[in-house]
Amino acid sequence: MVYHSSFVDEEGISKACGCPLLPLKSHIRGPAPVLEQDTTDIVDEAITFFRANVFFKNFDIKSSSDKLLIYLTLYINIALKRLEGCRTLAEGTKAIINLGLENVPVPGEAGFPFPGLFSPAQSQKEAELFGNYLKQIREETSGRLLSVAYRPNGTPNKWWSAFSKRKFMNMVLP
Repeated sequence: MVYHSSFVDEEGISKACGCPLLPLKSHIRGPAPVLEQDTTDIVDEAITFFRANVFFKNFDIKSSSDKLLIYLTLYINIALKRLEGCRTLAEGTKAIINLGLENVPVPGEAGFPFPGLFSPAQSQKEAELFGNYLKQIREETSGRLLSVAYRPNGTPNKWWSAFSKRKFMNMVLP
């Protein structure tokens, strides 16, 4: 059984491209509302559920927050693939920073991994808002992923690096 997002009540949450712009407990500037540090956000859920959800080839969407969970699961998979050859935390940090500097395509643009998952942007402003949100959430996910993918002594955590070989929903990674 796939793990779904607990963020099903979307009252008061703004949307862009059919995706809720959920609050993040983040210090990174961006369009996401700020959440208190002692609560769970979508990034925590994505990292927690990643090792279980990555085994599934199908993902039944129960809420629009699940769409964001799917996107983050694929992003974590890509990030772990980039970390695969990095033997130290410093090398991993460099690889993740380079991944974060890459262009973030939005729905409707070439290179977006799930063409039918989110609706295309209705305006340039919505596309820019959603692109900035995805960039912020990717940066936040990258930072938190480093803390679980590497042990405190700076060596890779084999229980996480083993998942870099998995394909999520049979998607071929770049």
